[in-house]
Amino acid sequence: MTAALALLLAAKPLWTDAPAAKERVAAPPASIAALVKSSMPAVVGIVATTARGGADPFREFLERMYGSGGGGAPSETPVRGIGTGFFIRSDGLIATNGHVIEGATDITVQVGEEERVYRATVVGQDDATDLALLRIEGDRPFAVLPLGDSDRLEVGEWVVAIGNPFGLSRSVTTGIVSFKGRRDVNPSGRPGYYDFIQTDAAINPGNSGGPLLDAHGAVIGINAAVNPSGQGIGFAIPIEQLREIGPQLAGAGHVVRSYMGVSVQESMSSDLAESFGVPGGKGVVITEVAEDGPGALAGLKPGDVVTVFEGEPVSDSYRLRWLTARTTPGQRVKLRIWREGKILEKTVLLLEKQGTARERPAAPVSLRRDQEPFGFAVDEPQRGDGETGRGLRVSSVDLRSNAFRSGVREGDLIVSVNGQPVADKLAYRKVVSSLPPVSRLYVRRGGKALFFALRREPAVTARVEPRPVADPAANPAK
Repeated sequence: MTAALALLLAAKPLWTDAPAAKERVAAPPASIAALVKSSMPAVVGIVATTARGGADPFREFLERMYGSGGGGAPSETPVRGIGTGFFIRSDGLIATNGHVIEGATDITVQVGEEERVYRATVVGQDDATDLALLRIEGDRPFAVLPLGDSDRLEVGEWVVAIGNPFGLSRSVTTGIVSFKGRRDVNPSGRPGYYDFIQTDAAINPGNSGGPLLDAHGAVIGINAAVNPSGQGIGFAIPIEQLREIGPQLAGAGHVVRSYMGVSVQESMSSDLAESFGVPGGKGVVITEVAEDGPGALAGLKPGDVVTVFEGEPVSDSYRLRWLTARTTPGQRVKLRIWREGKILEKTVLLLEKQGTARERPAAPVSLRRDQEPFGFAVDEPQRGDGETGRGLRVSSVDLRSNAFRSGVREGDLIVSVNGQPVADKLAYRKVVSSLPPVSRLYVRRGGKALFFALRREPAVTARVEPRPVADPAANPAK
C-alpha cells in the first residue's frame, strides 16, 4: 500500500458533524431570508496573496483611506485575490476552488459577521477538479453547512449563491438550475474533469469557492465560474465531486487516480451505434489500447463498446473516465463490453496514473523576529524628529500581516499599546510581553490620531508555494 493510500484510509470523513440535510424539494424556499440567516455563519471570505509584483488594489484602497504613512510604496507589492469558501467540518476545514488560492504565498480567511481574520494553511489541492481544502485554527467550533445531493438535482430547481463578488462580502443571489452536466465548457483553459451545474444565479469574480445551496440550505455545488460574454450564465462544481475526492485531499493533500490504458471516443452517434449493433445504442467506444497497459492485459481491443462499469451503465465518455479515475489503484473492476455481436465480461486491474500527485506545501516561514508580535518593527524616533520620547516609529510592516490589513503603515508613531505609553523600546517590549487576545494601539500619523485593534500574529505567517506536478486529465481513461 502506498503512503498516499494509507493516509487516505486514515483520513477523517468529511462532513462528520454537519447537520443532516432534510428531504430535498424543488419548490422555492419558504423564506430566502431565513435560509440565508442560517447559512451565512458557515460562509467565509478568502484573501490569497501572491508574490507577483504589480498594482495591489487592496493596498491602494487602504492608502486612500488612511494615507501612505510616510513610508512610501515598495517598487513591487504582493497581489491579492479574493474568493469565498465554506466550512465542511467544525474543526476549521474549509472547501473552496483551487484557482482561488493558486500560487498564493499567504492566505487569510474572514469569518463571521465581524469578519474576524484567521491565517489559513492549505490541506489539499486538485487542479483537475479545481477543488481545494484549507484549515484554520479557532477557539470554538465553526458553523457547518449541510451536505446536499447534486446527483438528484433537477433542472428548474431554485438555488441560492453566497459569496464575495468584487469584494462585496456576504452577498446573496438567487436563481434556478439552468442545466446539469455541462461538460462542453472549460473555464480554466486546461484539462480537467468538468461536469458543471449551470445556473442563472449571479456568479461574479469573488464568488468563486462559495456554496450553491438548494431550497433547504444544503450545499449542492461550489460556485466556480461565470461566462463574461453573457448574462445569467454561471457554473458550479457538483458537490458530489468534493464528496468523492475530499477524503483524499484531507488525508494525503492530493488525489491519487487510476488509469485503464485505453483511449475512448468522445461520443457515439446513433448511426455509429447501429453500425456496431449495440443493443439500446448506448455505450463508450474504445479507439486505442496502450500496449502492455491494464486494458491490453485484460483483453480489451479497439472497437469494443463499454456498456457497464462495475454494475453502472455508461453512455458517455466523461462518465467512464471519471469512474476509472476515482477508483483506487490496484482494484479490479468488471466491465461489460459489446464486441462483434456478443456481450463479454472483462476484469481490468487498474493501475495508478502517474503525474497526478501534488507535493504537500513545505513548512511555513516565520515573521522576522523584529516584527513580532504584530507584524511590524519599531524604532525610536531620530534626533530632531520632534517626537522623541513620545512614542516609537514603525520602521517596517510585513505586507502579509494583520497590521498591514488593518492600516498600520511605515512612519506611524505608536504612542500607546492597550493604554500603556511606549516612549521607548524598553517600555514597548515590557508591554508586548503580555498581551490579551486583541490589543489596542493608539497611533499618530501626521496631524491625525488613530486607533487600531490588532491580534497577535501566529508563529508562522506564510506558506511556501508547492512545486506543481503535471496532472494530465485530457483523457483520464488512457
